[in-house]
Amino acid sequence: MRKLTVISAAAVLALGAIAARAGSQPALANAFDRLKTLVGEWDGTDPTGKQVEDTIRLVSNNTALEETFQSDKDNQMVTMYTPDGNRLALTHYCSKGNQPHLETPAVTASSNEFAFAFTGAANLASNDAMHMHGMMLKIEDNDHFSETWTLMANGKEQTETFHLTRKK
Repeated sequence: MRKLTVISAAAVLALGAIAARAGSQPALANAFDRLKTLVGEWDGTDPTGKQVEDTIRLVSNNTALEETFQSDKDNQMVTMYTPDGNRLALTHYCSKGNQPHLETPAVTASSNEFAFAFTGAANLASNDAMHMHGMMLKIEDNDHFSETWTLMANGKEQTETFHLTRKK
């Protein structure tokens, strides 16, 4: 009986040591970590060549990214990005007054392209009302990225691509 107790105690100590070591390991990088590399201020152009400004910052104890988009026609549209398991989710607070929700399929920390697809919207008057229906975010390098917005209205899609460069 004493031998069994000693063996049990040794097993518990060994498991505790393994668990403690595992708990001290750094968390694996994920796709949200990849998006965090975009934190900063950006200058860009819209599809017509007009200037836009973009600011991306970490919020909510570093669990969400807030993107604030400014152009001459859109006053501070905000997009919030959050991790959702191995996917990414966003809510776009549009100047049209609606809030589309989009999500990627599974993505990894090495991804440079994030294809967000429409999953629903708040405050959307009807499915025919203009809204963001998709968005492709491409990280080109540390100082350049683009967003291609797919807008839907009356069953028809149109795209707008914005090219952004990090302010130095």
